[in-house]
Amino acid sequence: MTPKVLIVLPTDKFLHRQILEGILDHGRKGSPWQFHFETGDRYEQGLANGRRWGCSGIIAMVRERRQLNRILATRIPAVILNPPVSARGRQFAPPPWATFVNRNQENVGRTAAEHFLERGFSRFAFVGIHDAADWCDRRQAGFLARLAESGHNCEVYRGAPRPARASFDLETRYLADFLRSLQPGTALYAVRDRRAIQVLGICLDLGITVPDTIAVLGTDNDEVLCETVSPSLSSIALDGRNAGKLCAHILDRRMGGRAAEPLVDLAYPRVVTRLSTDANRIADPFVARALAIVRADLSVHRQIRGLAARLGISERALEMKARRVLGTTFKAEVNRIRLNEAVRLISNSDLPLQRVAECCGYCSTSHLGIAFRAAFGHPPSVFRYRNPNG
Repeated sequence: MTPKVLIVLPTDKFLHRQILEGILDHGRKGSPWQFHFETGDRYEQGLANGRRWGCSGIIAMVRERRQLNRILATRIPAVILNPPVSARGRQFAPPPWATFVNRNQENVGRTAAEHFLERGFSRFAFVGIHDAADWCDRRQAGFLARLAESGHNCEVYRGAPRPARASFDLETRYLADFLRSLQPGTALYAVRDRRAIQVLGICLDLGITVPDTIAVLGTDNDEVLCETVSPSLSSIALDGRNAGKLCAHILDRRMGGRAAEPLVDLAYPRVVTRLSTDANRIADPFVARALAIVRADLSVHRQIRGLAARLGISERALEMKARRVLGTTFKAEVNRIRLNEAVRLISNSDLPLQRVAECCGYCSTSHLGIAFRAAFGHPPSVFRYRNPNG
């Protein structure tokens, strides 16, 4: 019998369209699914229709608890993307017939901070959106928290007064004043690509060079937008297509009566680097050069003593310089770089874990697993959508 799947998903954002593509890709394989689609504005009608045509499963992104309750009340196998939280910020527990799929928004903000810290920036700024969306606040919190761990502060754009928010021209004046106030060498994280592109446009009007004076990073990696602006925009890719495939895979299991995890985290984000952040601000040339050698081939186990000798300084001098400019030991920084690259490969490639371990300088998959559990509390398989049950 052909599965009949109701999709409740807004399509006004690039990421949401990617998610939809991933769901459709999965649903067209094997025994093709039959789809009924709602953008979310009239989802009650979709649920009523679903009861009539024998809906087998639901994949939905909902913003309100009322919407969530209506979907769960059908008792149809369901996968809910980014479900709302309680007034106290707690996650509602899913019923036995549903899976909640969440994105760790704090982790997105931390990824932005890591990108800038790797390049040696010491001045930072954050630009969010006016509607104070929960996901925006959480990305900001993750960004600021990671910077604070390294001893850095961050300038936060507080937005225009409410009467000016409805006018692009009026709001732009306030954002322009904020950008003028930033010191040269500032790394700015905009919470999504459209906001980042607005920042780039204002910088162009003001004569602020990017990335030399201000480096700009967005989120979503909408390639059409990121590649056509000048300079091209670096952005955090959230991999919506794989997220959609993950949701469809989980629903497939639930519709087939097989076990599925009640709570699943989406894959780790990654940065697609373009010209807008193509700058290196590590002040010490010895540390910058040593890290460049390490990044050139992470599979090679390089001793600090050998790196120092290659640079013509002592091992102690290199360590002291690393502590001063990085705020940590050189070894800790190398371990962090290896771990980030391992996450990127696992999340965005089909490489076996053994090969990932080799590419990133881990002596075995067990060594890789130990590093992942120490850093994230999960095994490496959590970051690969093909195995959502770990």
